[in-house]
Amino acid sequence: MNLKAYIKTVPVIAACLSAPIAAFGQSIVHNAGSGDLTFFYDSAADSFDVVFRSKEDTQATGLDQEYAGAPGGVGDPGSGQQDWNFDTLQANLTSAPQVSVGGTDYYVSPASGSIYEDSSSEPDLGLRFRFREDDDGTAVDQFESFTMTLDWDNSTRPEGAEFALFGFDEFDEPTIVRYETIQENFAEDWSVWGHDHWHWGFSEQGEYSLVFDFVGEFADGGLSTVGSTTVDFQVIPEPGTVALLFGLGAFAVVSVIRLRRSKS
Repeated sequence: MNLKAYIKTVPVIAACLSAPIAAFGQSIVHNAGSGDLTFFYDSAADSFDVVFRSKEDTQATGLDQEYAGAPGGVGDPGSGQQDWNFDTLQANLTSAPQVSVGGTDYYVSPASGSIYEDSSSEPDLGLRFRFREDDDGTAVDQFESFTMTLDWDNSTRPEGAEFALFGFDEFDEPTIVRYETIQENFAEDWSVWGHDHWHWGFSEQGEYSLVFDFVGEFADGGLSTVGSTTVDFQVIPEPGTVALLFGLGAFAVVSVIRLRRSKS
């Protein structure tokens, strides 16, 4: 079944910042190709930024204000990759297939390197983490690890809906599951320096607002509550699917009327 999913991301509001996050007043609409939601941590300033990284095949509007950068590196325009500030980021998905994960069917986004990849015509939103800085190849004052937790209680979604973030194994089976609400798997550890693309899966059509909290652990064992971010999703059918559903509904109504008439 084809459907259209709108993903709107709200930047991280860091609980441990010493200065307020600047308001950029910029909205990015990601229409096709691959891109990344990138999290930067600057230990010197104790600041936490989230930006959008465009690539050579990215098709997006609102790419107007470049990210000034943080330790850990930013995109090099010469390589076809560039980082952008934003207040809101929206990715439009127009053809997400259904995939069964652990017995539950999910409408899913494409993801680079998977059997459902179609980054040329649909947005592929990856996750990049830069929670350390490199000095001549040596990591300095870094997070040893960090955990990103889905706050399911404070997230909103359609009644009875479930969420999963997952990937495929070497046998093309969806067994690499990072989050799975039906199994109450809400917390995952991530690499402090990583980049990967995952399938965002939703069991129902409708609106979702997912809240993620971040906690990092330094090499000396100290903890830092880095912040949180909210990601909004709206999953709706394609126009053709709407027409089909309407037609089925109308058929059902007519069938009920005919049944009642036959009994009268």
